[in-house]
Amino acid sequence: MLEVRQLCKSYGWRQALAPASFVLPPGQCLGLAGSNGSGKSTLLRLMAQIERPDGGDILWEGRSVLGDRSFLRKELGYVPQSAQLAEELTVRQQLTLWQSACGQSGPAPEEIVELLGLESLLKKRVGTLSGGTAQRVSIALALMTRPRILLMDEATAGLDQEYVPRLLDWLEGIYLPKGGSLVWCSHHQTELDRLCGAVLRLEQGKLLKLI
Repeated sequence: MLEVRQLCKSYGWRQALAPASFVLPPGQCLGLAGSNGSGKSTLLRLMAQIERPDGGDILWEGRSVLGDRSFLRKELGYVPQSAQLAEELTVRQQLTLWQSACGQSGPAPEEIVELLGLESLLKKRVGTLSGGTAQRVSIALALMTRPRILLMDEATAGLDQEYVPRLLDWLEGIYLPKGGSLVWCSHHQTELDRLCGAVLRLEQGKLLKLI
């Protein structure tokens, strides 16, 4: 089980995230909703440990995982709001580089390559990809290690539209039933209604439970 305890962050005088706490059992999806600038992306960056929190803790199966690189590489997948890729690499090189960083070897998992339609793109340079295609690569990176926790920040925003239902079907029909834990941040109420057992709303950095 994933547990967030009193996680908080400020930038100078501005409180970006007031102390936030929640639990997420395996096999469930927790939704994050709120207007732009409400603190959703800040919360996900703290959970992905892209940024350091000012206070609080993150626990996985009862133990703190703050600063645990093995946990981050093997158990957690993160899709940022904007794809952050190495433009000079080919898609295959980008996938291989990330696999190596996570301690894996061999070709990218066929299931993930097929899910996101990357077969014909493997030799293409990342810098030549459209925004929607780059988002498919970004999602693939998050799924490469088959993580038990997925943090997805507006994953369908800008994604090629034909891949939106494919991704949602995979999350709903395969990932969650196999015990994955998903935090899904979206402005689309239909996505939140479909995937999430509960939705938390952020307003000015404060976490409020909706359902």
